[in-house]
Amino acid sequence: MNALTVASKEQFHDLLAEAIAEKIAKSDAKKISDFAVQQLAHLPLNELLSRRFSDVYGSVLAAWQFLQQRAPGDTSVSVFNPDLESDGWQSTHSVVFILHPNIPFLIDSIRIAINQEEIGTHTLYHSILQVERDRSGKLKKLHNRDKASKKGEFEALIVLEIDRHSDQEELRGLEQQLQNVLEEVRIAVDDFPRMKTKAAEILKELDNCKAKISDDDIAEAHSFLQWLGDDHFTFLGYDEYDFVNEKDGILVKQVPHSELGILRVHNERPAKVRLEELPQRTRTEMTRTDDIFIFAKSAQRSRVHRPAYPDYIAVKKFNAKGEVIGERRFLGLYTSRVYQERPDEIPLLRRKVNEVLDRSGFLRDDYAGKELDQILAVYPRDELFQIETDKLYRTALDILYIQERRMLRVFMREDVYGQFVNCLAFFPRDIYNTELRLKVEEVLIRSLEAEDIEFVTHFSESVLARVQFTIRVPQVENRQIPVAEIQEQTIALAQSWRDGLSEALHETYGEERGNELIRLYHNAFPGSYQDMFSPRRAAIDLEHIVNVADSDRIGMSFYRALEEDESTLHFKLFAPNSQLPLSDVMPIFGNLGFRVIGEHPFEIVDRSGKRVWIHDFSLQAYSGKVVDIHRIRPIFEDLFERVWYGEAENDSFNRLVLASYFDWRQIATLRSYARYMRQIRISNSQTFIATTLVNHVSLAQTLLEFFSVRFDPERNQSQGKSAAAQQKLELEFNAGLDEVDNLSEDRVLRLFLDLIKATLRTNYYQPDADGNAKTYISFKFRPTDIPDMPLPLPMFEIFVYSPRVEGVHLRGGKVARGGLRWSDRFEDYRTEILGLVKAQQVKNAVIVPVGAKGGFVAKQLPDSGDRDAFQKEGIESYKTFIRGLLDVTDNLVGGEISPPEKVIRHDEDDHYLVVAADKGTATFSDIANGLASDYNFWLGDAFASGGSQGYDHKKMGITAKGAWVSVERHFRELGINPAKDDFTVIGIGDMAGDVFGNGLLRSDHAKLIAAFNHMHIFVDPSPDPARSFKERERMFALPRSAWTDYDESLISEGGGVFARSAKSIPVSPQMKKLFGIKSDRVPPNMLISHILSTQADLLWFGGIGTYVKGSQESHGDVGDKANDGLRVNGKELQCKVIGEGGNLGMTQLGRIEFGLIGGRLNTDFIDNAGGVDCSDHEVNMKILLNRVVAAGDLTEKQRNTMLEKMTDDVSELVLLNNYRQTQALSIANTEAITRLEEYRRLIINMESAGKLNRELEFLPDEETLAERKVKKQGLTRPELSVLISYVKGDLKQELIESDLPDEPSLASEMNKVFPTALTKKFGKELSEHQLRREIIATQIANDMVNHMGITFVDRLEQSTGASPSAIAQAWIIARDIYRVDEWWNKIEALDYKVPASLQLELMNDLIRLVRRAVRWLLRNHRSELSIQPHVDRFATDIADISSQLPDYLADQSRAEWKKRFDDLVTKSVPEDVASVTAGISYLYSALGIIEVHERTEVPLKQVANLYYSLGEKLDLNWFAGAVVKLSPTSHWEALARESFREDLDWQQRALTSGVLRLSGKQGDVDAAIVEWMARNKPLVKRWRAMLSELRAAREPEYAMFSVALRELLDLAQSSIHTPVDDQGN
Repeated sequence: MNALTVASKEQFHDLLAEAIAEKIAKSDAKKISDFAVQQLAHLPLNELLSRRFSDVYGSVLAAWQFLQQRAPGDTSVSVFNPDLESDGWQSTHSVVFILHPNIPFLIDSIRIAINQEEIGTHTLYHSILQVERDRSGKLKKLHNRDKASKKGEFEALIVLEIDRHSDQEELRGLEQQLQNVLEEVRIAVDDFPRMKTKAAEILKELDNCKAKISDDDIAEAHSFLQWLGDDHFTFLGYDEYDFVNEKDGILVKQVPHSELGILRVHNERPAKVRLEELPQRTRTEMTRTDDIFIFAKSAQRSRVHRPAYPDYIAVKKFNAKGEVIGERRFLGLYTSRVYQERPDEIPLLRRKVNEVLDRSGFLRDDYAGKELDQILAVYPRDELFQIETDKLYRTALDILYIQERRMLRVFMREDVYGQFVNCLAFFPRDIYNTELRLKVEEVLIRSLEAEDIEFVTHFSESVLARVQFTIRVPQVENRQIPVAEIQEQTIALAQSWRDGLSEALHETYGEERGNELIRLYHNAFPGSYQDMFSPRRAAIDLEHIVNVADSDRIGMSFYRALEEDESTLHFKLFAPNSQLPLSDVMPIFGNLGFRVIGEHPFEIVDRSGKRVWIHDFSLQAYSGKVVDIHRIRPIFEDLFERVWYGEAENDSFNRLVLASYFDWRQIATLRSYARYMRQIRISNSQTFIATTLVNHVSLAQTLLEFFSVRFDPERNQSQGKSAAAQQKLELEFNAGLDEVDNLSEDRVLRLFLDLIKATLRTNYYQPDADGNAKTYISFKFRPTDIPDMPLPLPMFEIFVYSPRVEGVHLRGGKVARGGLRWSDRFEDYRTEILGLVKAQQVKNAVIVPVGAKGGFVAKQLPDSGDRDAFQKEGIESYKTFIRGLLDVTDNLVGGEISPPEKVIRHDEDDHYLVVAADKGTATFSDIANGLASDYNFWLGDAFASGGSQGYDHKKMGITAKGAWVSVERHFRELGINPAKDDFTVIGIGDMAGDVFGNGLLRSDHAKLIAAFNHMHIFVDPSPDPARSFKERERMFALPRSAWTDYDESLISEGGGVFARSAKSIPVSPQMKKLFGIKSDRVPPNMLISHILSTQADLLWFGGIGTYVKGSQESHGDVGDKANDGLRVNGKELQCKVIGEGGNLGMTQLGRIEFGLIGGRLNTDFIDNAGGVDCSDHEVNMKILLNRVVAAGDLTEKQRNTMLEKMTDDVSELVLLNNYRQTQALSIANTEAITRLEEYRRLIINMESAGKLNRELEFLPDEETLAERKVKKQGLTRPELSVLISYVKGDLKQELIESDLPDEPSLASEMNKVFPTALTKKFGKELSEHQLRREIIATQIANDMVNHMGITFVDRLEQSTGASPSAIAQAWIIARDIYRVDEWWNKIEALDYKVPASLQLELMNDLIRLVRRAVRWLLRNHRSELSIQPHVDRFATDIADISSQLPDYLADQSRAEWKKRFDDLVTKSVPEDVASVTAGISYLYSALGIIEVHERTEVPLKQVANLYYSLGEKLDLNWFAGAVVKLSPTSHWEALARESFREDLDWQQRALTSGVLRLSGKQGDVDAAIVEWMARNKPLVKRWRAMLSELRAAREPEYAMFSVALRELLDLAQSSIHTPVDDQGN
């Protein structure tokens, strides 16, 4: 229904009548339709049409039902929410139905009631209905409004639609409120005649008034009362009081039952009150006998007719003596007629007006008289009644004075009862507005502590506007109204804000600068700002605004408003150009300990259009404490700015600024330690840690004091005093901990102290280049001093913290190296680095430095979509991290240690710090070296290897080449030559990668059948080796490549390149056969799993990820979630060989599992050690050459050229290390089962010494070792890899700490480490190398373990008690006198010429020779060991014996040697090598033979012949072989076997000496032996009997050998101690 279909209200009613007739009985339909016409009479048509017709219909029916019943004397009120379901109609508002007898004031009073509840009224309409009802109130008849009737009564039906309220309690409350108001209306209307009668009665009594009042005054009073009753006053209430004299004074007492009107239900005045309790002025006015009336205001607003404060008119009662004995009080409202009449026409007022005019002296007709008359004519009527004539006179003249002036004046007067203050305020009309009026109201309320205020505004032709404020105030004695102060404040409010700004700017900045700012900012401040802040405040803010506009950085102002509570503070933020997002700002306040209770933004735009936004925040501390604003302002603003610009973090630690007034850097210190706690896996959250500090501020202060005493250079002048101060603070701290009840908080606080005590250095007190505090903090820790640290424990650790970056650098020793990784593990990057440093520790076994590893996380990275910005932020984070490391590292200047500036050191000199590239930092080396240069760091560009003037690992392919050395060894030992034989490969990576790409180009016989990276899967079931090699070569040469770049025409049938993002991949018949797949399609991850477990010769790891685990490990244990869906177990692998060019391709348990089923592999840290080895060579070479450059003997350019030329030489040195280390593992692997007990002892010994964590390194426990022993299984190559690395690392450190590296004869060891070109040209400088001792120790440790085996040193330590350095010294002597290096090299040269097993056998022979020689040297010459003298003593004779060994041997020995020699030569072993290795067991004896030769001066050959012949005659060779064949089952049996050998050797040497005593220097050897045997026949016979028993025993016991050797000892001692003469007789 709309206006187009309904043209008139009559038509609408017709339609409504039709609708009613359709559904309502005919008898009622007509009544309802007629009712609708009356009810809707005052609603316009458009209002009706705006509603749904059905809702109008429903509301009419509801009103009709409401009309049906109203009991006599009742008022029907209903407030409800109609809804379609229950009422049949609906409204979006709440609806009010009121049915009441028609009396005055209904609508006005209902409106007042609704408005007082602050409820909006949407519709209000009413109708006056003439109705007839029965006695019960039931509707009998509704009269038609057009037909007058004398029957029935008129009732008002009132309908309102108000703001919707769903709460039924609220609706019932509103119903009651309306009932109460309507009751007051009824009472007031009902009592109105009686109140008028009371006025008439008083009027009559005036004629008999005994008061001392003139007749004229009586007459005027008479006229006033008549005027009052002549429709000039709406009587609302009346009551009467008597003054009763009592002993203690006059009692003002209400006359019982005197109340009329609304005073019957609401009377603010007490029933009785003592006159003395009232204010003095009130008492005076009430008891004055010269006046009849008192005019005042009621303190309670009227709820009838008008919502104003009603007027009181009190008429005094007098006794016969003319004394006041009471009063009669009328309450009501002046009618509108009063305001229309002139005052000179109103009784009482006319006398006041005339008196004022007369006293003024103005002529009534002149200008002043007319103006004064006009002022009085428009003076507020109620105020005219109340004001005294004198006061009116002064006020009126003052108003006249300002009438035509743009002046502001305030006139104030307190009423008789002290309940109101009346204020007349005059404002220039052009500045008066609602905003100004509201501000003045605020001033009045604040100044007078007002309870309420109302106003009336009057405009006239005057330039001034008048506002009358009626102010409800508390009743107090002798109120002093601060008129001047209020007027001053009002003037300030009314003053033009811009004028005030000009004044303030001139005052603050002077005329010139002030005028400049006025021109720029005259119109800059919006009205909202002007409303809140004064011009003087704006002048202060302008300083910030100008600075912000010029600097483009935020500004701040922290202040407290004078008018507000002490707990409320304000913080202004000045932002250039644009508004600040509140979501960015609010969390900062929260973390600073403040809640934001308000915010006002203001846009300031200067004349040039430059914008600055002001955000004014109202803040309160969460703690509720009053904040010392002067103390907190500078540190708060500083911290906020740093948080905003990312120089400090926004977290709960910032609450310390409010809790303890710590500055941003003190907070950063505590936060840094807390961040480190998170990295060492403390279970408490950062929020908990921060809360703990806030809860225990005094302890936090003690921690900072402890830190300061320990590290502040200004305070730490004396080590002793500092230590004492620290001790005192620690005692205080521990005492304070007694007050901490929470165990977790106690633990956190203790850890803070432990961390500070474990801190060795910090850069906290170092200034930056501008002298300011650095935005990052570095701590150098000694992890062993920190309780419950995750294992393993590095020697040193540097933690760098800033809001931009966090990182750790872990070092296994003073000389350590390893890469720096850009980690993405924000929560546990240290855990990642700890795992890597563990691997680096073992990987670095082959180089001088021990393991180190660093990692950092960039915390303010932009969206990764912007690669350039992402990389740039990463580089800046890296730079900060590097600076943090260098800040706390010593430097070398002129060869002397130069400690870092402003750093207190609690450790020894520590100047060796090198870094390298790693994941994410491959191209960062030049950046690091640039920073090292900025710091003038002594290493120069040796600080970070691999830079633009270093070795490019990818270009060299050094990592892949090194890993390929391992692959070649595995293949060689399997009888495969990868350079000539085709072999199948499955790989992880792609040709763009360094390790994968270079690795797959090591052989053109590699048949790559499958590979995958993170994007694609490559399958080539039957590749052509040559063609596929060329294609891989082509791809590797591309700047970037992916498997999709592979020429698909070269892929064999059934293969292809598949995207890993595909839902599934089709499986060709060839793939099914190759991978053992039955399905036609498989998901990508499943295909990869099949690839990993397929049969192949080689599995090559060249990518990122962990793809193989142990069966007992879960995927969660692995820590590589991305590959959980495709990972396989070690025992599922079917490849023959694994090459780990990449890191972490397998878990250690996965490797061990594969090794136990016969798979051939090492570990990643063994296979890919080439990269770190190459970097170490580069660093050591640069350290050498940089000194040469510094001395001026070489230019930088020449140095770089030389480094480049030596690339191949460095590569050869690195690959030799890889070759030797994997060779050592193969040698160890050959005897892994037989030497299992040795390895067990080694593990136990290292674990007991705290040098190895068996569980951490996944080495088998005792139970597992026992099982392996039963199964005849030894340690696997991965386990041996761990041990060889730990043994090398430990031995290296032991040698460094010994005097061995200082041995002059070991200078040549340096030549093994550096390219020949370098050693020849810079020999002198090489001897002065900064790391000379470390390099020598490393080289010896590597060589000794590589050539002698993993358990060599430990075994000798156990059996001889010698130190590692003594063992190394003996080994060097033995190595050199036997020319082991020469023979070893010749055996290595037999690769692919003889079986690998034979090579290992020959090497084991050499090892056995040297091991026995070392033991001999330690047993016989330990106290006099010296390398060069011993080499000189033995080397020549050993060489002679070696070269002519057959001539030195006896017949049987010679025959055995010949047999072995011929066998080796037949197996293609060169004759010189065969000659030496065939006589290994005899060459060992040469040491004793030489000693006998020296002692007896018998020719060497004669001594040797005698020695070997005697051995044959006494079957000592057989006995020695029987000892060798013993299989020790325990450590002690092994030691016993070794002692048997040594005893046999000593006794054979003693026997030889004894026989030589018979033969002399030139004697016949054979004859001497015969003669000797004859002379010692009983002993010889006994010896041979003992040998017979040994031969007869199937498994000789160790005791038998011990007894036999005792017999032999008797024989030897007899030979030595029997005089020659006796023997000769």
